[in-house]
Amino acid sequence: MKKISILALSAILLVSMTAIKPKPKKTAPKKAASTTAAKPAVVLSDKAFDFKFDKTTHDFGTITEGSQVKTTFILTNTGKEPIVVTNHEVGCGCTTPEYTKEPIMPGKSTPIVVGFNSAGKSGAQDKDVKLNFANGEKTSVNFKCFVGEKAKVDPLPQGGSVNLKPKKY
Repeated sequence: MKKISILALSAILLVSMTAIKPKPKKTAPKKAASTTAAKPAVVLSDKAFDFKFDKTTHDFGTITEGSQVKTTFILTNTGKEPIVVTNHEVGCGCTTPEYTKEPIMPGKSTPIVVGFNSAGKSGAQDKDVKLNFANGEKTSVNFKCFVGEKAKVDPLPQGGSVNLKPKKY
């Protein structure tokens, strides 16, 4: 009788253990693939003051004398402290940078827009914009281009001559 009781108890214990299953974990529904690429995370430096540009030079190629062009350099603060661009230096008034005077917080980016007016310029141009920061550091961005002549306007129509005699009505 003892054997039957032990067997029965073992069978009940075995059935109860297999009947108790852990609840399946709820999984979030899968998101549809995004059509836009995710921005890469900004890797911060161990330095208090550090930054990087998306590019430090730009080539406008060949432009016509008198045209005005712009390009944008993206400045990212990769340091641990805010950075501030206090002022800039350029070689002539033909180059005009635009930037924020507000602090750029760690991990944040800001555009530096550099414009160039080619009026009165010709040939190869290579310009630097020096940016001065509140902590005393300086850096430069650069652009270049070739300024070609303006298109000459022919004041005469295709025939090459103009009849200046008044018409009789």
